[in-house]
Amino acid sequence: MMVTTEDSAFRELHLPMLSSTGHTLVFEDELLLTDNLGSGIDTDSLSHFVAPTHPFRVTFTLVMFCRRGNMRVRLNLQEYRLVENDVLVVLPGSIGECLEVDNCAEMAVMGFAGTRFVGDYQSAQSMAFRRFFTSTSLMHISPGEMEECLLLYRQMWKKLAQPDFAFKYGVLSGYLQVLFYNGCQWMEHHRHQQPERVESRQRELFESFLELVQAHYREQRSVTYYAGRLCLTSKYLSQVIRKASGRLAGDWIRDYVILEAKALLKSGRYTVQQVGDLLNFPNPSFFGKYFKEAVGCSPRKYMLG
Repeated sequence: MMVTTEDSAFRELHLPMLSSTGHTLVFEDELLLTDNLGSGIDTDSLSHFVAPTHPFRVTFTLVMFCRRGNMRVRLNLQEYRLVENDVLVVLPGSIGECLEVDNCAEMAVMGFAGTRFVGDYQSAQSMAFRRFFTSTSLMHISPGEMEECLLLYRQMWKKLAQPDFAFKYGVLSGYLQVLFYNGCQWMEHHRHQQPERVESRQRELFESFLELVQAHYREQRSVTYYAGRLCLTSKYLSQVIRKASGRLAGDWIRDYVILEAKALLKSGRYTVQQVGDLLNFPNPSFFGKYFKEAVGCSPRKYMLG
């Protein structure tokens, strides 16, 4: 049984929902700019998402520039703390939790729905960009690079705010291309700073593995499946993932499955058997054993606890 968007227990964060957070401009429901530069965080507007026990699924591309302060989030099972001069890139389909926000934090945020503003989505550079930010969402840049980003952000804001400017799409696309290739440059610099023990080929395989897991964990829990998709043996894939991430390939798969199982169980919409069906377990007994080994209690006890 395939899990559909309607079946998912995760609350979904859609682009228009950010328009309620204050200082915001939206272009044709595809591009959103919002910030609190020069002011504090409105925690009331974020309270619906600052709930560690209730993750949400992001349905659009989100780029967040941290000018000052800090923010703690969990994305796709990895925890990040944004501090001054950090950039957070969140890809569509990511599972996120906003854990903590500093009242003094200043952020500028861009959101993109669809692919019109991301150029050639299938280009080698775009695919490399997505693979990279599948495995790590956070990037630290220099103060000068952050100022350039915020300058481009402000220029986009000015053009978007001009009611009689007829060429907004072209201008916005141009600014975004500059930001995109700046991001590609940061990505290359980051890769060169990685410890030599993690070779570039291993890093690429880890990124591809995580991308596949995020797309197929509801239907496929076997390392063999992902090894086959990557044209590798299970043993070699396991070695690569452990060396690149410090964790076993099976642990990554299991944690994605358990995260969704927990959300489904707590949603109040499904029985334990239905949750097992949604996650493609052959029977309730197998699901119960799998869940208890990972969590330490039965699905029913977790659901009622």
